[in-house]
Amino acid sequence: MHSVNAVFLLGDSVLNCMRFPLFRIAYFVLWTGIFVIFQWIIHACINLWWPYPFLDLSSDYAPLWYLGVGLMHVPCYGIFALIIKLKNFWFSRSFPESYRRLR
Repeated sequence: MHSVNAVFLLGDSVLNCMRFPLFRIAYFVLWTGIFVIFQWIIHACINLWWPYPFLDLSSDYAPLWYLGVGLMHVPCYGIFALIIKLKNFWFSRSFPESYRRLR
């Protein structure tokens, strides 16, 4: 499922001309926080399987896993921001008369 989401995200990014300012890393952090809190609430009320085994709080290494996943958002955000910058640079050079980036 993550691969399909990545394809849709990159496709949407290539087809639009919106800016991607630095403050939008907050969306990455907020979405992850909401997902984690939702999973904690669900698993506190109902005995279900965890969507990712490393999220299971019964493991001694769970805090390290949560920290690692949280820190992985930084390079992922940076890679995505770089892709957007490269797209804007390439489109403005390849299509100088027709490509217009929103300001």
